[in-house]
Amino acid sequence: MAAGFLMLATAGSRILGLVREIVMVGYLGMDAEMGGFTVAMKVPNLIRTLLADTALSAAFIPVFSGLLEKERRREAWQTAFTVTVLATGVLGVVTVLGMIFAPEVVKVVAPGWSSKYPDTVELTISLMRVMFPTVMVMGIAGIFMGILNSYDHFTMPAVAPIVWNVIIIGVVVVFSDKYGIQALAWGVMLGTVAELLIQVPSVWKRRWKRGGDGWVGPPDGAATATATPAGPSAWRLALRSAEVRRVGILLGPVILSLGIVNFNSFIGTVVAALIGEAAPAYIDKAFRLFQLPQGMFAIAIGTVLFPALSRHGAAKRMAEFREDLSLGIRQIFFVTLPFAAFFSVLSVPTIRLIYEHGAVVGDEAAISGTGSALLFFSVGMAFVSVNTLLNRAFYSIQKAWVPLIMGAVNLAVNAFLMLLLYKPMGVGGITLATSVVSVINFFGLMALLGPRIGGVDARRVAWSAGRAIIALVPLAAVAYGVWYGLDAALGRSLWAQIVSVGLAYLAGGAAYMLAVWALRMPELRDVVSLLRRRRRATETGEMIDREGDL
Repeated sequence: MAAGFLMLATAGSRILGLVREIVMVGYLGMDAEMGGFTVAMKVPNLIRTLLADTALSAAFIPVFSGLLEKERRREAWQTAFTVTVLATGVLGVVTVLGMIFAPEVVKVVAPGWSSKYPDTVELTISLMRVMFPTVMVMGIAGIFMGILNSYDHFTMPAVAPIVWNVIIIGVVVVFSDKYGIQALAWGVMLGTVAELLIQVPSVWKRRWKRGGDGWVGPPDGAATATATPAGPSAWRLALRSAEVRRVGILLGPVILSLGIVNFNSFIGTVVAALIGEAAPAYIDKAFRLFQLPQGMFAIAIGTVLFPALSRHGAAKRMAEFREDLSLGIRQIFFVTLPFAAFFSVLSVPTIRLIYEHGAVVGDEAAISGTGSALLFFSVGMAFVSVNTLLNRAFYSIQKAWVPLIMGAVNLAVNAFLMLLLYKPMGVGGITLATSVVSVINFFGLMALLGPRIGGVDARRVAWSAGRAIIALVPLAAVAYGVWYGLDAALGRSLWAQIVSVGLAYLAGGAAYMLAVWALRMPELRDVVSLLRRRRRATETGEMIDREGDL
């Protein structure tokens, strides 16, 4: 199954991402400059998610996959070509405007900084201008990723973030002494360009060809091409195409839905800026750790299931749709709940081990602030992960407006809770608000999705999640007990922390697996089977072409 390889590749990317964060903090610290970088990166990231890679991919895949499902291959590629050209033009204009009006944007994102921290504001403007072109680059990359995922090819999209991380790490290590935080911004820009370029050969190999040359690509790794009758070329603009209009129709609610979801994070940055210059960096570094299990498992499962869900939705195969969705939800809960428990009971020890190096040694404010943010992020970790899949389920049945309704409610609740909690709880109040909203969003989406697909298998999901939660009790007790004893005995040197925290995670994980085995949870078998399976064709001929693309 594709998820097996994708999980491994995504895990490698996330681990490298963690190394990237360690290198960034070790070389550059977690002070006002890193806070300025966090604010500068937040705006291009938000716009990129709304208008570029995530939104375009979510709106594009159902249309492109549906055309392939109906054997309308020329129309599929004509839609891809037209959407790519339009996206490049629109996002290019957005990029230029963002660079021109960066000073005004910073005033909005970091209220009060202009009068209190003028030097940090100037730095933030400069960094934002360097990174704004990532909006256009990732827009094109998002379309390319959608094309490859529609062919059930996940290799290059999964490898691309690894390249991104390696480039950033290399640039920071080599150039940070001379250029400081500017080296990090340029590393992000160069890595993003590489993330696009690495997907080009795989997309080119699968391109539509006119006439006797046929169509190249199905399934991944196939040595032969399927003949396609001669007809109009796919490589021309089709601005009036019904399929292009359909992408545009889907894109509207997807943008609004993703906008509301990501505005929650954006509001968090704005509220954190009210606490101080470094507070946005504390939340960002905690968020990077929080994302690690989500990226390793939840996004991998969701990415593999999304094209299949889109095909089921297009063909009205609701039984298969419900089964795949239920399997995905249960597996995501199974693999993310343990990390939520680990990050709750070992939040500060984990932060200290990961980040207290180089420029951060002795910065107790950074360690405690980031630990508090991670602790309260963990409350909603599993729900955030499942919500990613639920949103894609709505996109697959082309009901993108439904998550928009829930998102609008959540945005108001999140803003209210953040403003209510940030003064008494600091950064922890901001992340707790995010977690509460994630729980509300999960139950709302489940309730709204059920009637549209004939049920969401709620009993089996609840039974599975309930047993996983029971298994967290021995995990938490064993993990904290092992860490506490070893920490008291060995002290806080680097190697002592590696031993105490590492063994705590291993012992807690073993306790969880033993409890899962005792509870006879089938999810353990499902996940192990998922990870063991290699590049094989499934019943529908799905395959990953590693030999041709690595």
